[in-house]
Amino acid sequence: MEIKHAQFYYMDKFLLLTSANVFYLYTYHLDPTKSDLMRYICNSRYKLVKSFELPSTQQITAFSSMNTFYSYIVIAAGSNRSVEIFDMNVGKSLRTTADAHTRPVHVISQNQGSAYVSHPPENYDLYLTAAVTDGIKLWDLRTARCVCKYDGHKNRSHACGAAFSPCCRFIAAGSEDKCAYVYDIRAGTCLHKLTAHTDVVSDVAFDPLHPQLLTASIDGKVKLFSS
Repeated sequence: MEIKHAQFYYMDKFLLLTSANVFYLYTYHLDPTKSDLMRYICNSRYKLVKSFELPSTQQITAFSSMNTFYSYIVIAAGSNRSVEIFDMNVGKSLRTTADAHTRPVHVISQNQGSAYVSHPPENYDLYLTAAVTDGIKLWDLRTARCVCKYDGHKNRSHACGAAFSPCCRFIAAGSEDKCAYVYDIRAGTCLHKLTAHTDVVSDVAFDPLHPQLLTASIDGKVKLFSS
């Protein structure tokens, strides 16, 4: 069984794994004790709680859940271009958006905010999806519609990343033109085009406290931008 995605969930209480068109919820215990005499005995353990299948697709292509605070929402995208919302509290699918993009989604990014910033509750209902040749879309969990689209960057073949800023005012995106783009989340306009890389910018991440942006390129280099 090939594991495509793996991440901690619900403030590190669970593990989520995906394989093919199924994702799995595990509880786990890691034994922190270290002893040279007992190093061959492992007391760490895990247990499958439940599995969730996306029957209409062959492969889960992107996956996201909250871990910085308690949230029951898990979002999965399939190779059939759909995006499905799950409520882990009741253990079922809430909604499926068919043809969310023209190509399969390769990135899902939820607005997780930051421990240093507070937002109104509705801001945490926002999430991003990105697909090759179809830009980035902003969605609201309370509806099934796209709120805004960002497509000023170039993304024709590589799985370029996207991220919310902690203040929820900006969106950053990687691009195939060796740049990173920063968008105004409401207006959808490009505010900054950051140039420093010599190859495709494959991923982006905001610092949770400082006004800084990390960008990563497929050439293995990471750059730090500061306002």
